[in-house]
Amino acid sequence: MPRKSVYISKEESYLNKMEMTLKEEIIKILIDKLAVGGLLLLAGFIINKAIEKFKSAEALKNEIAKQRFATRLQLLERQLADFYWPIYLRLEKDNVIWKRILDQEIEDNDSLKKIGEFIEKDIIIPNHEEIIDIIESKIHLAQLDEDLSESLFLYINHVAVYKAAKAANLSGLHSTQRDLLPPWPKKLYPEIAKRTQALQDEYNNLLARYKNF
Repeated sequence: MPRKSVYISKEESYLNKMEMTLKEEIIKILIDKLAVGGLLLLAGFIINKAIEKFKSAEALKNEIAKQRFATRLQLLERQLADFYWPIYLRLEKDNVIWKRILDQEIEDNDSLKKIGEFIEKDIIIPNHEEIIDIIESKIHLAQLDEDLSESLFLYINHVAVYKAAKAANLSGLHSTQRDLLPPWPKKLYPEIAKRTQALQDEYNNLLARYKNF
């Protein structure tokens, strides 16, 4: 009997050790799983933060781009509305009715002469004065280059001398005494027309793209 008890005691000891080992393994597995779960949660948190940061950066980038579009659109609108279109339309008006100015040089047609004088005094000269006012008050919107600057200054000089000559009651300024006037800036109208169209095209394109933001 004593020998059998020894065997049972050893068997129980072995089983207890097995049980302890199993418990330890289970605990290790649980700890490992908890550690992995924690790492996954941390990784998920970091990824979500990165995604949120990316979305915020993209939103900020889009907002900055939108503001740039808006700023450029506002500038183009002011350039067109306050400078280029008003000057272009007045130069076009001057071109359309210029022939009537020449009619006043026809000595044998009193009616045409009177019409020409009226148009020059009440339409052409005020039209030039309006253009000068626009140039002087809105020149900062023009974004001048050398060619346009030269044309505008030639125009201002031409109009100043033209008005002075008319105030002095000089006649024949468009025929026999046209040499009294500084040369007309021939490049002014095509330059203004070209810039007006280019700015209008840019404005239309930007406006279409701005609506897509």
